[in-house]
Amino acid sequence: MLLCKSCSFRPFSHVGVHRRPKVFQRRRCSGRTSTEMTDVVYASECFQQLLSHSKTRWLSLFPAIERILKLFPALKDIGMNLSTGRASTTLRSVHTPEGLKEAKKPLTVTERRILQLPGTVSYVGNPEVQIPLNAAEPLPAPANQAVGDAGNVAIQVQTIELHNYCRTPNTPVHCFVPECGNRERQRVPIYIKKKLLIEKKVYITRGARVCAFHAATYDWDFLNTSDFTSHIFTNIDIEKMIKISQNNENIIDFENTTHVSDEVCRYWTGLTVINFLALFHSVEIYLNTMFKKPKNALGVFLIKLRTGDSFARIASAFTISQSMAQKYVWKVRNCLQEHYVPFHLGLQHITREEISNRNLLIPQGIFGTAERNPIMICDGSYIYMQKSSNYYFQKKSYSLHKFRNLVKPMMFVTTDGYIVDVFGPYAATDSDADIMNSLFRNETSELRQFYQRNDIFILDRGFGDALELLLSLGYAIHKPLSLSVGQNQLSTRQANESRLVTMCRWVVEIVNGRFKRDFKIFRHQYFNRMSKNLIVDFKIAAAILNNFHPVIYDRIDAQLILNRALERRFMPNYLADFVIERQMNRRRAPFVNVDSQIPALDVFPMMQTSDLILFCLGTYQLKQARSYYGEHIRANGTFIVEVSTDINVIQIPNISTVDPILIRGRIKSRHHSRTESICAYYCSCIIGKRTIGCCAHVDTIVWYLGWARFQDNIIPPASFLDTILVSNDF
Repeated sequence: MLLCKSCSFRPFSHVGVHRRPKVFQRRRCSGRTSTEMTDVVYASECFQQLLSHSKTRWLSLFPAIERILKLFPALKDIGMNLSTGRASTTLRSVHTPEGLKEAKKPLTVTERRILQLPGTVSYVGNPEVQIPLNAAEPLPAPANQAVGDAGNVAIQVQTIELHNYCRTPNTPVHCFVPECGNRERQRVPIYIKKKLLIEKKVYITRGARVCAFHAATYDWDFLNTSDFTSHIFTNIDIEKMIKISQNNENIIDFENTTHVSDEVCRYWTGLTVINFLALFHSVEIYLNTMFKKPKNALGVFLIKLRTGDSFARIASAFTISQSMAQKYVWKVRNCLQEHYVPFHLGLQHITREEISNRNLLIPQGIFGTAERNPIMICDGSYIYMQKSSNYYFQKKSYSLHKFRNLVKPMMFVTTDGYIVDVFGPYAATDSDADIMNSLFRNETSELRQFYQRNDIFILDRGFGDALELLLSLGYAIHKPLSLSVGQNQLSTRQANESRLVTMCRWVVEIVNGRFKRDFKIFRHQYFNRMSKNLIVDFKIAAAILNNFHPVIYDRIDAQLILNRALERRFMPNYLADFVIERQMNRRRAPFVNVDSQIPALDVFPMMQTSDLILFCLGTYQLKQARSYYGEHIRANGTFIVEVSTDINVIQIPNISTVDPILIRGRIKSRHHSRTESICAYYCSCIIGKRTIGCCAHVDTIVWYLGWARFQDNIIPPASFLDTILVSNDF
């Protein structure tokens, strides 16, 4: 039977658990196997605690303890005294020839750490001599060296009292938080030690433990009322406190998400902490088998999507190598593609009924059917690419429209912004119509099997060549109309139908913007070397948006807008007919700037913002009006907004209004508070005949006369850009 050198207890199992006196029932010797028992002794910190009349603790030591035992045979005796509860509070060394021989050798860092001594060791055999730990020759001892009984020199532990700092009990038998009775315990993570030391001025000792509950705590303010009575620190404690405060942790550590704020998590990943954990838990089983730090691996991938930064920069934030960051991204991408995307993207993850339930009020009221067929909005997005020495790829990816290299993912989106599926990437030379034809041409295609007759598709003008195929399949197609040959302005019916489409189609533009806003890797120029992963990354981003981004809801005034649109859907524009018939827009008239004081304009009603929104059937024209006016008030602005001073009371056929006043205005452009006060409007632009809403030119006049001129200060949008460019005006 082997004996443990540290305590002389007889082990009764192979793991080194000893029979102990009652006072030590909860402690274990640090020996791990029976073959290591002869190398196990008490740590010097146990002796240090004895000297300060504190509780002892048990630590594992190293083979270097054999040399320590030769230097200090009393260590073994003290270990035996502990077993009988007769430990001396003074550690004395016994001078022996063997000890002096060992003392001539400088102590290693490990041996010095075992001893936990301030810097020198005193010997009983010659009280006048001290042996430095880092020197081979003895030096004279200080005159004030304390001498114990029988000439034995006591080792003094240097201490200091810090009133503004406190320390936790140096024991692993319970959580360091006062009055915590949780049994499970673990080592205190370094980030908790650093946080408490800096913010709460509490030093967590090396032997302290923390329970799982408090390890997950984010707010430690409750420690302000806790009483840590010990304010005594040794020189070793001071060194450790300095080391902890200077500890260089990862800039980002998602393994401890409870200590990451929502602001930091959203900044780096685009997700809140709760959403990040939800994404992690959906693939946790697979990531845990791949990585030692699975949350950090997921964080690296999300940061790559979010920022588009280089692997070198991302790796520096996690204190890992660049190759490791690349490996993280590659593995996480494959994991998400296989185990996450199929549950949040694709025709297999959603039913037709679920799509129908996502039809918003306005699209359903304008284009919907009684059976509530699904309404889909289709559009292609652009992802810019590098130029390539592969001439075939260079030719296919160069867009004559954008004058850049790009590829096109095609999206199918519901009216509330939910992405049903993503296809591609397609060549820049393929039009939207070509892409749509390729998706629906095959009778066995998944799209042909999913969508049925009378399903509604809201498209853009670029899908014109695909109408024949889609209509032959029985789908209801709606898209903005284009000018015919020889036509310089859309008819009232055409302009109204186009406006109804744009009232519903804007959703897909919002979704396109989310990709570029939340995942900057798609805003930047995508590297050709990574192009094989482009559509996978795009689908993962789409799945994340579907999972966590809120959908679009009906406006509060959606029913009012719908009623007004349906009411004016087939309404003729009598004012347009009157102006064109009498060629009033070709007559000369005196015009003055719209900001001039014209007394006759006082008859124009004052309007609220809600009135303007209802008049325009949306907010897009209001934003355009502000931009037009911003150009108008600039000294060298591109646009001039004017109104005619020739204001007369006229009678217009089919417009039943008492004494209507015709206000004429013009905008040299780029390419009472009730809306019933405006009985008619007309503009000579392409869509100027519409009666559902109005064009931006009409709205600019109405916006200024009805609202802006009554405001104290109207600031043009982005006016800080006026001084950026060098002027060539002479």
